[in-house]
Amino acid sequence: MKMIIAIVQDKFIDELINRFQDEGIYVTKISTSGGFFKSGNSTLLLGCEEDMLQQINTIFEEVTETEEQHNEMGDFNVSGATVFVIDVEESLRI
Repeated sequence: MKMIIAIVQDKFIDELINRFQDEGIYVTKISTSGGFFKSGNSTLLLGCEEDMLQQINTIFEEVTETEEQHNEMGDFNVSGATVFVIDVEESLRI
């Protein structure tokens, strides 16, 4: 089993959650803040079996996109989502 932790720009959250729900994928949203540009973001938590990773990754790729940001420090590419995949030894629903 895998745990996916994804830090996502807020503007992509609603569409991502809708897509995951349409596919029967459970997701938990945690409101978070921070980041390089202090822009709004949320953290999504997803638990899945390994064979679902590609499907979930495809949804992230279809919904989010990297954007170019400009400020007084220069030009930067900001990802729409930063995704971490972690092995889970055990999962319990209580």
